Amino acid sequence: MYPFVLKAFNEAITAANVANGASAAIFAAAFTMLLSFTLPLATLIIALRLAELETLTQAQLRAKQVAFFSVAAPTIFVFLGVLTYMAGHPATDITIWIVFWAAMIVFVALGDHTKPATVIAKPIVPALRVAHGVSAAAIVVIFLGFHIGNHLIGVLGPDAHAAVMKIGRHVYRNAVIEPVLVGLIFFQVGSGLYFTTRYIVTPMDRFRAFQLASGIYLAFYAIGHMDSVFIFARIFLGIDTDWGFATGAPTGLVKDPWNIRLVPHYALGVFFVLSHLAAGLRVVLLSHGMRRQLADRVMVTGAIAAGLVATIIILAMCGLRLRFA
Repeated sequence: MYPFVLKAFNEAITAANVANGASAAIFAAAFTMLLSFTLPLATLIIALRLAELETLTQAQLRAKQVAFFSVAAPTIFVFLGVLTYMAGHPATDITIWIVFWAAMIVFVALGDHTKPATVIAKPIVPALRVAHGVSAAAIVVIFLGFHIGNHLIGVLGPDAHAAVMKIGRHVYRNAVIEPVLVGLIFFQVGSGLYFTTRYIVTPMDRFRAFQLASGIYLAFYAIGHMDSVFIFARIFLGIDTDWGFATGAPTGLVKDPWNIRLVPHYALGVFFVLSHLAAGLRVVLLSHGMRRQLADRVMVTGAIAAGLVATIIILAMCGLRLRFA
């Protein structure tokens, strides 16, 4: 359903422009945009509920795996769109999408709901978990903290964003630092997916399940984002990855039928990266003896803050500007 919800939004916003802001078209646009976020978040809720079950049937285990994977649908759709565009077949992304998710439906439907799933919990080397956390901290210091802050500056306008970005690029685009940063990101993706294969078959509370789901989203987001920046922009198009590139200039994110897929992609990307860090902090706090209730509150607070930051950034990328009198 996801691509067609975005298509419906584009048609509604186009109708609203033609009809000079007709209320019915505006309502349809608002509803379909809300639905584009509701679909992946609905799969997240399903994943969280299935994750808590102590015993699973074969069908439930398949549904659980697909639900966790489905949370990443918005960022996978962008990645798929970029790949098919570079391949010279931009219209095939919808066809591939339909075939793939139809196969996922069949995969779940063919699972036996009468037989218990055979689950073997495989241990994870503690040192690898520590390395994952240290690598995440390094990425935040070298790039992520500045990058998200820079996008918040975007609410002041493209010029302010460009001025701040120019400063940051002296660090994260340094000839020595940039390869290290890319290596750290690949390590995060690889180790995160490794953790996923171990954790996804075991029962877990909703906080750990959220951490897992957000990590899956970020794995695909990171791969797709590096493909867009290093291959699509720098090599395929030969352009700079500035504010204009990120916001789909000159058409923008909202009015373009392809670019609209970037709105949920970006917004959920910011939300999940910050809330994933909050989930990781919760694990660290618990390991150092903090009461579970308090550690849970820290994570929830972090997730709420992540939602606020993501909202400001995506509104800025869609044209919202802050002006001082």
